[in-house]
Amino acid sequence: MRSRNVIDMHLVNRMQAYGYPLIALAFALVVILAVGVIIGSQGPEAQAGMYYGMQWNGAIFALLGPLIGYGFTSMGQYFPLALGLGLTRREFASGLGLVFLGNAVVYSVLITIGKTVEVATDGFGLSIRFFDVFYTSTGAPWQTLVQTFLLILGVLFLGAAITAAFLRFGQVFLWASGAVLALLALGILAGVLLLDGFGRALLDVLTMGWGPWMVAIAVIGAISAGAWLVLVRRTQVS
Repeated sequence: MRSRNVIDMHLVNRMQAYGYPLIALAFALVVILAVGVIIGSQGPEAQAGMYYGMQWNGAIFALLGPLIGYGFTSMGQYFPLALGLGLTRREFASGLGLVFLGNAVVYSVLITIGKTVEVATDGFGLSIRFFDVFYTSTGAPWQTLVQTFLLILGVLFLGAAITAAFLRFGQVFLWASGAVLALLALGILAGVLLLDGFGRALLDVLTMGWGPWMVAIAVIGAISAGAWLVLVRRTQVS
């Protein structure tokens, strides 16, 4: 098996491999620190309100953007290259799986360390939340490690699955998936506006416990990985 070739291929462009995600993460952190300085100058009451509200701060998604892009690039750029160099689809799939697992481990450990430092220093001395947020778990560090690992792995496989589906079905996939997402969003909006209790039920789902959320994230990741594995065996490249 030449899976190592796939790993080396993904590490040639170092900025794409780990430069852009770290730069995006650092930039978002600087912005949140600046917000902490500004709000902190308004007094303890404003600072306390900021600390509570920032548990839903989504700045951590600055990392997920480049990572889903990494999933796009893996199938859109490296997959055709790997086949052109004579690697089999099985070798590419096993190598890419290892690349994604490695990324999920490294970034989940990094975020867990950041969360531990942030909590220990009361938000880096500014009462801000960047790592210690709902999306990466406000619970114990091990919960952050598990949640972030599952989230990042799911995002990577989702990006790869979307690109594989586009390569397999072309523009039809984009139009069909866009229509489905639009109808889903419209249905949720209609439910919130027109049905009594729908909004409360939706809020209950979004605020369910840590365990159920891990199951939901794991299921989404497993579906994405499964779809990618099926498509990578059938996708044709020009």
